[in-house]
Amino acid sequence: MRIRGAIHLHSTLSRDGTMTIAELAGYFKRKGYQFLAMGEHAEDLDQVKVRALREQSAQNSNDQFCVIPGIEFAVTRQIHIVGIGVVSLVPLDNPPSVAKQIREQGGVSILAHPKRLGWDCPPEVLLAVDAAEIWNVGYDGKYLPSSKALPAFDRMQQVNPKLLAIASHDFHRTASFYDVAIEMDGPALSSDVIVQNLRRGAYRVRSPFFSCDPHGHVSTVGAVMVRHVSSWLEKIRNTRSRAARSTA
Repeated sequence: MRIRGAIHLHSTLSRDGTMTIAELAGYFKRKGYQFLAMGEHAEDLDQVKVRALREQSAQNSNDQFCVIPGIEFAVTRQIHIVGIGVVSLVPLDNPPSVAKQIREQGGVSILAHPKRLGWDCPPEVLLAVDAAEIWNVGYDGKYLPSSKALPAFDRMQQVNPKLLAIASHDFHRTASFYDVAIEMDGPALSSDVIVQNLRRGAYRVRSPFFSCDPHGHVSTVGAVMVRHVSSWLEKIRNTRSRAARSTA
């Protein structure tokens, strides 16, 4: 069966989420999605909230929709790692240690919003995580990845050829929604199937104007869209931002 899902979502268990897990499940179900992979802020969680994350994920999962618990760990100010399938907090010693503990829990470790690092990611981090967000809708732009994303991912793969490319919503509110899906095939709709497919790169990133495989390969049309249209959109955003600051 074909499965479409969204990853890296924040509910009201995070300080900046605006929807409960039940509300997120209903909203994305109406948008044609079959699974959600959460990414709640670790600093907002205690043991009570972690238990709520596990329980609410299970309560909103059935044979037609699946919610996978997940936690975003702010290991340093700029380096955040999302653990999909993680159901407990881990010590924030250093990025490789966090990625290892995510894997030990049976999860998938994802370097979140590398744009915050100026696309210059420490080699030890790239070697430790399973995947990196080449498109974070919240940080990189709503309709296309940043024009810097694909060249940056090529450099990342020179450090770690096994690194996977993935796209996320980093979802907090409905106004930020855009139809960016992780698509895969599986024998059943379950957390185990989805996490295994994510870990082995058996998926594709797909949106109305862009798609890529987990190795960062895009169509010629997609590459042109990112290189030219994304650059144009970025210039507009930068111009508006400068104008807003000048009038503040």
